Amino acid sequence: MKNIQSVILKHALLNAVEHEGKASTQAVLGKVIAEIPETKDKISEIIMEIQAAVKEVNSMSIEEIKEKINELGVKKIEKKIKEEFELPELSNAKIGKVVTAFPPEPSKYPHIGHAKAALINYLYAKKYRGKFILRFEDSNPELAKKEYYGEILSGLKWIGIKWNKLDYLSNHIPQYYKAVGSLIKKNKAYVCLCKQEIIKKKRLAGEICEHRNQNVKENLKLWKKMFKTFKSGQATVRIKIDMQDPNTTMRDPSIIKISDAPHPRTGKKYRLWPLYDFGTAMMDVWEKVTHRVRTKEFELRGKLQEFIRSSLGYPSPIIIEMGRFQIKGSITKGREIREMIAKKEILGWDDPRLTTLIALKRRGFVPEAIKDFLLSTGLTKTESELEWEALEAFNRKKIDSIANRYFAVLNPIKIKIENPPKVKEVKILMHPNFSRRGYKKLPLNSQKIYVEKDDYKNYEGKDVGLIGFSTINLQSSAKFVSKKVPYDLHKIQWVSEPNVKFKIVMSDGSIKTEIGEINMKKLKVDELIQLVRIGFCRVDKVNKDIVLYYAHK
Repeated sequence: MKNIQSVILKHALLNAVEHEGKASTQAVLGKVIAEIPETKDKISEIIMEIQAAVKEVNSMSIEEIKEKINELGVKKIEKKIKEEFELPELSNAKIGKVVTAFPPEPSKYPHIGHAKAALINYLYAKKYRGKFILRFEDSNPELAKKEYYGEILSGLKWIGIKWNKLDYLSNHIPQYYKAVGSLIKKNKAYVCLCKQEIIKKKRLAGEICEHRNQNVKENLKLWKKMFKTFKSGQATVRIKIDMQDPNTTMRDPSIIKISDAPHPRTGKKYRLWPLYDFGTAMMDVWEKVTHRVRTKEFELRGKLQEFIRSSLGYPSPIIIEMGRFQIKGSITKGREIREMIAKKEILGWDDPRLTTLIALKRRGFVPEAIKDFLLSTGLTKTESELEWEALEAFNRKKIDSIANRYFAVLNPIKIKIENPPKVKEVKILMHPNFSRRGYKKLPLNSQKIYVEKDDYKNYEGKDVGLIGFSTINLQSSAKFVSKKVPYDLHKIQWVSEPNVKFKIVMSDGSIKTEIGEINMKKLKVDELIQLVRIGFCRVDKVNKDIVLYYAHK
């Protein structure tokens, strides 16, 4: 493992220089986890070291911080981290001959896990100047919806993924019927009339079904009846393998089912639909896929898919499995999300607690940050659960320089200032690191100033700096101390009158109505901003109401 102490110090210094000399423990934690993912399991052990480093750095002047950064050669360290994102070579890959694919089921909105699988396959095709196919495996008419097709397309485009071919499993149904007929004629598949619970019970016990020994003529007869006569659940086609195989997926699995549910693309044209393993195995053949990167959850099914292809005389692509990762506390299962939406437990597919691409976009995560984060997780087979801070660290790095600063108070307490200087407004830089963006004017009514409740509680009776204005002794009737704000003094944001009310959707889904500086009236939809000492936000609405979505610290 890398020297954790040096990594902690490095990020404390970088965070401090980006935020007026004051590093944040939470921000540094996110950076450390992003660089050394294994530390996510040792947060309790490193948090005290981070706090100590932050305290040390915050006691230094900006000049001392910059000198320390130069001394450590931080630029070289950052370059080394970026090089770790390089994709490993593919086996048996030839320039111009690689064909990869990403096959989502249009049964839910795409989430960050889908984005990683799509991105890796896309980048490999690009690396070898090959072909990347986006394939909708839409063989379940009960779950497929036009809405989901559209969201997958727009989500992947937003991430920056481009495909050479867009394909649909539902375009290949006649080919599946031909393949099933071929398997039956070769006595490699049979029509089973058992109920699903019986099939499941016998597969688990390794018991042979009575229909397994039907002759080819009988199976062809039953196969023909599946098109019109049998009802849903009355018959299924199963491929003959081995009912004693220790891998239960190999115990004569079903490959075709009956469904009379209307399909969003084909309507009632077809009623026999390939099940997952048969569906994906054959699409890889027909699309001439050479390599596929997919998550480890499909590892046990790989043997079955190879068997299906070989039974019909086809080779298999090279499959690379990678471990799944989970953002701690997030929900990704479509069924669970649909249920929560129906019960109004979450706001929708774009609820800020979700890792769907539409939710991340609405919160203010940018594609470049998401891609860097996904590549940093690598292609290891190890399953992992990452903190939100790991993703936030990458996003912070991308948006900090573009997000102008605004004052807002989420839990306001009104104070007045005794004997203030005769100033009606103050000028503050739009961004502390980019003077070319100019200044904004903040109105100042010394009798009506709002500060955060926590600041008031923690610093009542003590000197604090009102950012951009003055030093005061914080009380309900605050005493003016000086126009100057000492560097090492605790500084707080403030809002005077006139101001604006706005709504902010927090990361836990709660919605608060708060007050902000008058300049927020000029915000534009999709603009990324930072509420000083609160966090980054994306502007969601600016009309009658101003609505922000909170991204992160």
